[in-house]
Amino acid sequence: MIRAIVFILPCLFWACAQTPTTTNRPYPQPGQGVYVYPENLRPAPLPRIPPVDACRSQLYQGLIGQHEGAIYIPGLPGRKRVLKPAFDEGFEYQAEDPLGTPDALVEVRDYLPDQTLYVPSIRTGGELLAGGDYATDRLTVELDQYGYVQEIRCG
Repeated sequence: MIRAIVFILPCLFWACAQTPTTTNRPYPQPGQGVYVYPENLRPAPLPRIPPVDACRSQLYQGLIGQHEGAIYIPGLPGRKRVLKPAFDEGFEYQAEDPLGTPDALVEVRDYLPDQTLYVPSIRTGGELLAGGDYATDRLTVELDQYGYVQEIRCG
């Protein structure tokens, strides 16, 4: 019994010493002693600039009206896409057929940066729109059927 008392008393004193007493702590009044961070020093998120002309197409507007043979297209910086009207050499459509309408075909040439060799592909306009391949940093050069630049834009 004495051994139990000798063991329990120090544990009780230790447990009582660990409980905080709130009567002797001074608490500040509301708004007093609380650091208020100045508004002018708060970090503000940077506004995101929308990529209006991410491919710098405005620099190449002078090429409108030029023939594609006079432009070294692989030498233009960044990714490029050249769109040109194409025709189908198949026999599905006859000009005298009143119900038949020819598909609007487009020859597409995609260039990666520093690429000189390419493989053109022929697609319909609907395939281009449905493909979802819309890159804002790609320079798109649209040609007419004779090879003259009609439009230069991003996308």
